[in-house]
Amino acid sequence: MAGDNRNNRFFRPRRLLIILVGICLFLLLVSSFSESFSNAVRGAIDAVLMPMQKGMNRAGRAVFSRVEELQELYRVREENEELRRELEELRRANAKLQLGQTELDALREVLALKEQYPDYDSVAAHIIGRNSDNWFRSFLIDKGSEEGIRVNMNVMAGGGLCGIVTSVGDHFATVSTIINDGQYVSAMTTHSVDSFIVAGDLTLYTEASLALQHIPLTADVRPGDTVVTSTISDVYLPGLLIGHVASVQTDPNQLSRTGVLRPVTDFDHMDTVLVITTLKEKGE
Repeated sequence: MAGDNRNNRFFRPRRLLIILVGICLFLLLVSSFSESFSNAVRGAIDAVLMPMQKGMNRAGRAVFSRVEELQELYRVREENEELRRELEELRRANAKLQLGQTELDALREVLALKEQYPDYDSVAAHIIGRNSDNWFRSFLIDKGSEEGIRVNMNVMAGGGLCGIVTSVGDHFATVSTIINDGQYVSAMTTHSVDSFIVAGDLTLYTEASLALQHIPLTADVRPGDTVVTSTISDVYLPGLLIGHVASVQTDPNQLSRTGVLRPVTDFDHMDTVLVITTLKEKGE
């Protein structure tokens, strides 16, 4: 216990201060009288501190370089994200422009049809649905009884007759296409009054073609002739363009002729149609 007291008295703050001051004075005296000793002490200190300083400098440069790399990476990521947003906006704008151009082309086509048949009242409609098993059989339009659509109204698309309204809802209607099997249209060429039948045919609809039936042997019907609806149809208005004769051949019974017709309507790429709201009057 006494030994601890002696140690505490020896390391009292005042005594320690005196010792440190004495050491400093000694070093000052030595350095003033002996430059070689001072240089030796300084060299020893440099030998210890310089490697540490160099290491710290290298570490500092490495950290600074890494910080700069991270900042550059963050900046590049921000620029890439901004470019991605701008690209997405440009894509959306381009899609809108393309859609607008498509709609404009469709409206121009409908307007051309209206001008082609100025004697008939008509209304444009968009196709909103297709037959699930075959595009050519029927489709839905976005106009119905509230817009004046009625059963048996003729429907045009792509410059020619494409079908007829078969059922009507308040704001939609079903159109059966003339290329559908079982559809028959009384027709004639533009240079002859002889009538014949344009019919949908299962063996031809995959080729987007129609059958010509019951062509009189004496009728002037040749490949390339323009075919329109005749005046004797119960539901189809007269003079509507259907298509052009592709081929004609005489039946084996030698009583009539048959053939193939290429419709002007592209049934595979219809979007907007023109419904002729003028109905064919019975007995007309």
